[in-house]
Amino acid sequence: MEYGNINISDIEKLIEQTVKEKIEALMKIEQDQYLEENTGIKNGYYKRNLKTKYGEIKDLSVPRNRDIKFHSAIIESNKSVSLDELITSMYSNGISTRRISNILRDIFNNKYSPSSVSRITDLALEEVNKFVNRKLDNRYMAVMLDGLFFYLRRETVDKEPVIFALGIKESGEYEILGFYLTIKESHNNYKDVLEDIYIKGD
Repeated sequence: MEYGNINISDIEKLIEQTVKEKIEALMKIEQDQYLEENTGIKNGYYKRNLKTKYGEIKDLSVPRNRDIKFHSAIIESNKSVSLDELITSMYSNGISTRRISNILRDIFNNKYSPSSVSRITDLALEEVNKFVNRKLDNRYMAVMLDGLFFYLRRETVDKEPVIFALGIKESGEYEILGFYLTIKESHNNYKDVLEDIYIKGD
C-alpha cells in the first residue's frame, strides 16, 4: 500500500525494526544484571517471534546462558503489565521517568533483588534518554506525523494518542524521529512535536 509516494509497508517495517532493537537492548541489560548476581556464561542468542500492537516482531534475538537458568522477564508472560505499554512508555517523549521506572519494577521485582531492579531501571533510562534526546539531521525532504492510539494506564486504563513522527531524507531513506505521547490530538500538540524536531535538528 502506498500513500502518495510513501510505501506504508516500509514504514511498518521501520517501526517494527526500531521496536525490535529496543527490546533486544533491554534484554541485554537484563542479562548483564543477571550475570552480576549469578554464575554463568553467555551463550549467544536464540530466535523467536513476539506479537505486539506494533506488529509481529520476527526473529527477535533473545540472549541465553549456558546454565539455561536465565529467562528474560521481558518476554515471559506477565499479566500485571503490558509489553506494548512498556514500549510506548519507554520511547515516547513526554513520559516521566517515574512512570517508566514503575513499569520496569512491575516486570522485574519478582525476579531480581531491589538493587538489581534499580540498576536495570537506571541503565534502561539511559537508553531511553539516548533515543529521546538524540540529535537529528538538520534537513529532511518531508516530515510525516500521524496519531496512533494505545491503551495506557494512569489511574485508569484509557486510550491515548501517540504521535508518530517520520522523516524522509534526501536519499529517500525513512527515519523515525520520535514518538510523542499526548492527552489528545490537537493543532497545538502537532505544533509542539514539530518544534521539538526543529530544535533537535538545529
